[in-house]
Amino acid sequence: MLSNALTIADQDSFRPPLPSGFSEEEIFQLFINQSEDILVLTNAAMEIDYISQSLEKHFEFSIADSIGKRIDQVLENFPPLPLMKTDQKMVIPVVTPFSKRKFLLEFQFKPLYNSNGKIQAVFAIGRNVTDREISLKKFKDTAFKEKELNQLKSRFVSMASHEFRTPLATILSSAMLIELLLQKEFGPDIKARIINHVEKIVTQTNRLTEITSDVLLLERSIQHEMKIQVKKIPISKYVKDLVEIINQENMERRIVKYFGPDIDKIVQTDPSLLNHILRNLILNALKYSEGAMEPEVHLQFQAGFFEIKIKDYGLGIPKEEQEHIFGSFYRAKNVGNIKGTGLGLNIVKELTKKLNGEIWFTSKLGMGSEFYVSFPFR
Repeated sequence: MLSNALTIADQDSFRPPLPSGFSEEEIFQLFINQSEDILVLTNAAMEIDYISQSLEKHFEFSIADSIGKRIDQVLENFPPLPLMKTDQKMVIPVVTPFSKRKFLLEFQFKPLYNSNGKIQAVFAIGRNVTDREISLKKFKDTAFKEKELNQLKSRFVSMASHEFRTPLATILSSAMLIELLLQKEFGPDIKARIINHVEKIVTQTNRLTEITSDVLLLERSIQHEMKIQVKKIPISKYVKDLVEIINQENMERRIVKYFGPDIDKIVQTDPSLLNHILRNLILNALKYSEGAMEPEVHLQFQAGFFEIKIKDYGLGIPKEEQEHIFGSFYRAKNVGNIKGTGLGLNIVKELTKKLNGEIWFTSKLGMGSEFYVSFPFR
C-alpha cells in the first residue's frame, strides 16, 4: 500500500499545475464540450449511456431524447449491430433534422470488456469527414476517368492497327491504279474503272472518318465538361422525320417503319445528341437484320417520360455476350464480316446518360433485338 501511495504521489509531483479555478474533471468536461467530435458510450446492446454535447450543438439531435436509445435509432443510417473490432471504423451519412444539412461522420469503435472477456460497453468517437470524403470521391472519379481514357487510348491503338489497315490498303491500291489508268487513252472501259476506284477511295475515306469521329465523340462523352444544348422539339415529328431521312439515305432499299402516338408532345432535349443516339440504333437495326423483316421504331409517352423502342428481326445477340454489349470496342462473335468498330453502343450509352436517360435491350439469338431508350420530360 505504501509503495502504491508513493507511486501515485510521485506521478502527481510531475503533473503540471491546473489553471486557477478549474478542477481536472472540469477541464476534461471543457474539452469534451468544445470538441466537434461526437463521443458516445453505449452498453453492450448499443444503447446510449452518454453522448457529448456536439451531437446537439453541431448536428441538431437532442441529447435528452438520445439517452437510453440504441444508436441506430438516433442516427438512422447507423448499423444496428456493427462488427466489433478494436479501432474499427465506418462512415455513415447524417442529415440534420431541422436545417437538413448533410454530413458524413466517421465512427471509430473501442469495445470495453469485463473480466469474463465479454463486451460490457462500447466507446465510439464520431468525426465529421464530409470534406475528406467528397475530395476522395472526386479523386476516385478523376482516377477512374483517367483509367478509362487510358484504356480507351490503348484499345484505339489496337483497333486502329486492325481497322485502318484494310481501308488504307484499298485507298493506296486504288490511287496507284488510277495513276496507271490515266497514262492510257481514255475509253468507256477505262473511265468506268477509274470511277469505280474513285468510289472505293471515297467509301474507305468516309469509313476512316467515321471511326475517327466515333473515337473523338466517345472521348468527349465521358468528359464532365461536355456541353448540352437543350432545345424544345416536337418529339414525335422529330423521330418520324429522322426515320424518313434514313430511309431516303438508304435509297428505299429497306424501309424502317415508324409507329407513334396521334398527339405529339413538346420535349426539351439536345437534338444533336438525340439524333446520334437514335441514328446509331436504327442503323444497327438495319445493319444486323439484312434479309429479314423491316426494322421498326416505336414512340410512346409514359408518366413523366417518353420511350423509344428500336426493334429488328435480325441476328440477335448471344445471351453470354449481352452483358458486354455496351463496352467500348466490343463486338459480338456472331456479326461475321459486318463492318463496325464496337464503339457505337458505348457512345449511345454515354450520350443517353448525358441526357438523363436510360437504355436497355432484350434480344434472342436468331430472332432479333429490341433496344429501348427513355428520357424524362423537362
